[in-house]
Amino acid sequence: MTAADRYQSFARLYDVLAGEPVYRTGRLRGIAGLRLRPGQAVVDAGCGTGLNFAHLEAALGPGGRIVGIDASCAMLDQARKRIRRAGWANIDLVHADLTAIAPTNLADLVHEAAPQVDAVLATYSLSVTGDAAAAWERILALCAPGTRVAVVDMQLPTGPAAALAPIAALACRLGGSDPSAHPWTLLEHDTPDTEASSLRGGHIQIRAGTPSRSPQP
Repeated sequence: MTAADRYQSFARLYDVLAGEPVYRTGRLRGIAGLRLRPGQAVVDAGCGTGLNFAHLEAALGPGGRIVGIDASCAMLDQARKRIRRAGWANIDLVHADLTAIAPTNLADLVHEAAPQVDAVLATYSLSVTGDAAAAWERILALCAPGTRVAVVDMQLPTGPAAALAPIAALACRLGGSDPSAHPWTLLEHDTPDTEASSLRGGHIQIRAGTPSRSPQP
């Protein structure tokens, strides 16, 4: 079963099951790492139901632009409902699988809504794709010189918090996340100025920086 198929079945309940009291802090830390300014354009890669949108709107203002990408039609339907309820007029949604679409095709779709991409955000999304490296290649295809990227994702807690690993593993399994994927290492490899932090006993990992336009060897 693909990630998109899995979310099809519980998209309506996702916001209730997403554990936002725990995971919202990671979203906020990742967005802070983008150093956004009003009027900029951000791609939310794996936007799901749009849980990042309100935080991005607060940073960008009505003159900014948000492009949400997701492989699940059901999750995008929930994101559209969120947009309508809030009355946001500066968000575009793109239905695309970050592991399958040709990078140039994805860039074309995104640039129709946002000719210039100032930042890309991926929160808790790369570890559910099944091929984080392929998704990362698509993210790089969206980056121009100076584009900042933040990756927020999960691993099992470490150190004193390791006792909570069974609970964290259950949360990852319910959401279809692979806690051993460590997708932030892809950003580290291609981003000389990586800024790193973690939360919740190392369970939430945050990386932000300005990648090279193409992967480093």
